[in-house]
Amino acid sequence: MKIFRQLADFLYRLFNSLFYFTPILLANYRWRHKFLIPFYKGKGGGGRSDKHERAVVFMALNETTFSGGLSDRLRGIVSVYAECKRQGRPFRIVFEPLHLEDYLAPNEYDWRIWEDEIDWDLAKSYPCVLLTYHNDPHNSWQHFVQSSVLRSYFRKHCHQLHVFTNMIPSDEEYQTLFHELFRPTDDLQQLIGYHLEKLGGKGNYISCTFRFRQLLGDFKEGGDTLPVEQREAYIERCIETVKKLHKQYGDKNILVTADSSTFLSELKEKSLPYVYVMPGKVVHLGFTADASKAVYMKSFLDMYMLSFSGTVYQATDKLLMRSTFPQRSALLGGAPYREIKVSTLS
Repeated sequence: MKIFRQLADFLYRLFNSLFYFTPILLANYRWRHKFLIPFYKGKGGGGRSDKHERAVVFMALNETTFSGGLSDRLRGIVSVYAECKRQGRPFRIVFEPLHLEDYLAPNEYDWRIWEDEIDWDLAKSYPCVLLTYHNDPHNSWQHFVQSSVLRSYFRKHCHQLHVFTNMIPSDEEYQTLFHELFRPTDDLQQLIGYHLEKLGGKGNYISCTFRFRQLLGDFKEGGDTLPVEQREAYIERCIETVKKLHKQYGDKNILVTADSSTFLSELKEKSLPYVYVMPGKVVHLGFTADASKAVYMKSFLDMYMLSFSGTVYQATDKLLMRSTFPQRSALLGGAPYREIKVSTLS
């Protein structure tokens, strides 16, 4: 019986390894040969040969949207930085279309690299892809496979290793490593301070996030779109969800964030005294490459304001997307993360 159990365990491990390794390796081969190699050849080399020797560079470019949105990119950054720390490799960040240093400044580690210091020569640099296919942050198999593949890339003999990834780091190290890398810029810190004062300070409010995508017809970004005649009733259900939280938390303010200006406008019209909505438009980095600095700033502001919540809630049902943005924001501030079902109207 012991032999059969060992065989079953071996087959189980083999199946899971193939299940997770296969799409990651196939994606790397596909994106590297179909897109990255032609893209790098079009750049025509460049980069100072004496700068950033053995550097590992996290890459997110306007032309390479497969890195995802802000939360996806930041978790990829932390993942690659963690491995760089373990192996003593220099770490740098390229983050476009926005300039990351306009929103986040280096804190304990200087991750900056300038355009003329990036080596696009394929004879000296090695671009690679490491994507996430199973969006469960606690999936041990995915952690094992992604870490193994990343370490194999680190063994490449090249002047610069360029990693395009949204891989998931461990929850335990995310907060510490993020704060080693980043602090808010002065402009962002000023906005954070203003809104914290309005909300009563860190930990003295709760938050609730709604991720509609194109559900209410605000923009095109994947997912379902409700018929116009059904939208008002659905918005009312979402507002009732906020009211349900108010009954649970009494006099605490509720910061509500969402990617739908339609929903936020109707919520503000209710004039609920305990609801706080920060002004500004929210965009998804993977779909918007030409927004203003103020628009991109709103995403970073939302992240920090969620992180300072006493509890971070995400509204869920079969129509809303379960976003990693509030989950990562909660980890950033060490706040509890909860999910709340959208209310059913009687």
